[in-house]
Amino acid sequence: MIKQNKKILIIRCGLLGDTVDATSVIEPLIEMYGANVEIHWVSKPGISDLFKYDTRITKVFKLRHTKLSFLFNLEKFKIILNSLYEPYDLILNLEIGSKFNDIVRYSKSIKKIGMPYSYIADDIFKEHRVNHQLRILDSLSSTYIKQKAIPSIVGVDINSVKNKYPINEPYIVLCPTNSHVGNANHRGYRSWPEKNWKDLIEMIIEETSLNILLVGNKDEKKYFKIFYPLQQRVYDISGMTDVPELITIMQESKCVVATDSGSAHIAGAVAKNIVSIHGPTNSYQSAPYSTSKNNVRVASLNLQCSPCYETDIIKKCKKNICMHDLNAKEIFSLIQDF
Repeated sequence: MIKQNKKILIIRCGLLGDTVDATSVIEPLIEMYGANVEIHWVSKPGISDLFKYDTRITKVFKLRHTKLSFLFNLEKFKIILNSLYEPYDLILNLEIGSKFNDIVRYSKSIKKIGMPYSYIADDIFKEHRVNHQLRILDSLSSTYIKQKAIPSIVGVDINSVKNKYPINEPYIVLCPTNSHVGNANHRGYRSWPEKNWKDLIEMIIEETSLNILLVGNKDEKKYFKIFYPLQQRVYDISGMTDVPELITIMQESKCVVATDSGSAHIAGAVAKNIVSIHGPTNSYQSAPYSTSKNNVRVASLNLQCSPCYETDIIKKCKKNICMHDLNAKEIFSLIQDF
């Protein structure tokens, strides 16, 4: 049987923000390989919901225990085995490191490309990771439409969201949590203090007519107790939404405020206005990606010691002043700019 459609395997098995940014390669690949191209994606199980309603992605492999060899990892083995019967036209490995080398090495594909070591050693922390991934695509073709090479994700119908949640426009979305909340290994380095979030809510209520939606995943739900009792026009829907619903809620918002998190990157892909709060992390690399469709404002004190994430400096920092000293007035002034 003659294979009709081209077939691509994308390996990006990171966290939510990593995966959102990696979707920037989808439209260029469709442009290169045709509208009927089959795109398969290797993802973490929880992150795979990002593609639930995305018809551009034909299949998602939900990969656990990524460090295990394919000899001991059934999902890896299935990917390799399937490729022997139906080879890929392209395997695009957007991961850094060797965890997925077995998939790339033993899967059958006409072409295989990934992250060259020169890119990693060169300036991986000096440019946004979207630009870094697009440089890999340039080795295939540099003629794709650059304006389309941006993060793009798919939510649900807005009416289904409005019928389910207390959404009254106009509204602003606040994302007070991230993966560092409650994480003893990271001491909340990326987190903005509770008091600052409360101060920001006060300012929005007193000086605007915006409603406020508080969002977060179900594992973070307990941290939202600090906002109770809720003020009028403040709605806590943390732990209630799935990823596609969150996409739509952010898409229809006036503005999204978030720390360096997966939520910030969802906002960057779909929201009109985003305030991204940064302290120890590198905003050049990990802030929401700026495009012609959004307005991204990075809130940072720009201290001499920042960024310090994953360095010895952060281990010695006791006060996390880059986040604690960034007050609510600074954030509110950025919101008012929109």
